[in-house]
Amino acid sequence: MAEEMIRIALGDYPRYEELLLRRDKLQKEALQYYDEYIRIFGGDIIDVFEIKIDCIRLKKTIERTQAMINRGIDPDAEAIAGMIESEMTSYYEQLERLIGDHEASLRSKVLSEYDVLKIRKIYREIAKMIHPDINPETEKDQMLMELWNRVVIAYKCNNLKDLEELQVMISRTLTDKGIDTSKIVVEDIEDKIRRIEEEIKTILSTDPYNYRYVLNDPEATAQKKEALQEEKKQWEDYRGELRKVLDELTGG
Repeated sequence: MAEEMIRIALGDYPRYEELLLRRDKLQKEALQYYDEYIRIFGGDIIDVFEIKIDCIRLKKTIERTQAMINRGIDPDAEAIAGMIESEMTSYYEQLERLIGDHEASLRSKVLSEYDVLKIRKIYREIAKMIHPDINPETEKDQMLMELWNRVVIAYKCNNLKDLEELQVMISRTLTDKGIDTSKIVVEDIEDKIRRIEEEIKTILSTDPYNYRYVLNDPEATAQKKEALQEEKKQWEDYRGELRKVLDELTGG
């Protein structure tokens, strides 16, 4: 047993810890790429989505109107609109989230390189002490879990002040509780390493992490802008066609 603990400490554990911290770093970078992506393209994406929602509503209206006409019933525009409105809820909620994300991205501030490195350093130090995947005591202790949740929020929000204060609070809490983080043993560490490696591969190969290819290439950024404008025009044309169909069904 002692030999196994030494092997973990000197072999698998440092790799596990490094992979865990790398995954968290990549997850945060993905959020930052999304924030920048929605800041640059959000206005156009919202315009396109608003027209798309209008097209969906018009198409549903046409289908309901045609169904009533086929049954020999005079279409009731108000009743049809009421029925469709409940079906559109998820689209409106998605639109609200897009608008909220876009507004938040416009308010976000750019950090100095010094602050970025300091935030990363403090997070790594805290994570090595109470990350739930590193220290099993965290999930068992409500206070430590609450502190960890606050750390995650502060890290994602780039709140250096909160992280600095939390680092002091966590060190004091661990001391008061008599928890020695130098004696942590992670169970099933090889399986956990494989799982984290797969998570890292997924992050690196999917959006929003892949947004970096567009964001870091001025030509690709311009092409994306043009593509969104073209998409907007296509949806506008389609909306015009749907309105004509509806006007023909209802006599204008």
